[in-house]
Amino acid sequence: MSEVFREIKESLTMRQVAEHLGFPVNRSGFILSPFGKEKTASCKLYRNSYYDFSAAAGGDLIKFTAAILNINNWEACQYLVQAFSLPISLSGGADRREEIERRQREQQRQEERKQEFRTALSGEIDSLKRWADIYRTAIEKRLYEPFSAMWGYCINELQKAEYKLDILCTADQGAYRRMKPDVVAGLSSDRPQWLLDALAILAEDGAFQATQSELTEIQVQRDFELLERQPGKDRICSIPW
Repeated sequence: MSEVFREIKESLTMRQVAEHLGFPVNRSGFILSPFGKEKTASCKLYRNSYYDFSAAAGGDLIKFTAAILNINNWEACQYLVQAFSLPISLSGGADRREEIERRQREQQRQEERKQEFRTALSGEIDSLKRWADIYRTAIEKRLYEPFSAMWGYCINELQKAEYKLDILCTADQGAYRRMKPDVVAGLSSDRPQWLLDALAILAEDGAFQATQSELTEIQVQRDFELLERQPGKDRICSIPW
């Protein structure tokens, strides 16, 4: 059992686990204490452990998971292996070395795609803001006769740019209320739907093209969020965007 514990802690970081369980991590590596109400984050995350200064208690990422989900350490191990699709046998030991190396290569590829997506998203937002300013200026300064073809074009393009920006910047709080799931309460996340909407915009504008397998994976997670989420149960999407 100790070997399984070690492999899980080597495979995951405390930050991954905390974010997966619905705790946003600030730039200093702190989260709000899961064990009490506070306004200033006092729970420090390390590579695979934590220390809650307000509660004067700490432990590793397995203990953290067990405490949050109110389960024992072995059940927490089972949860983490399943949630993160870790190539670890719960009967002891890891899968074949080739499988581990294959998964490491896949994780590296996913990180590369994540960076490609973020770069494309940032560039698209900057471009849309720039064009929105151009169209808005043309309208406000009456560069074109009101109700002329060019005036109508600027109005239409400004509306489209603002609509896309609302989606890409998650400004529509009605559509995207929660970008991370609350695993404990069983509350779903709107992030998969946002991802699909954002990817559609990026593809339309030629900024980024998701593969069909990536889209399918996100759609499955979206459907899970809408239909199947229950307290203490989660399905993690392998697309890390």
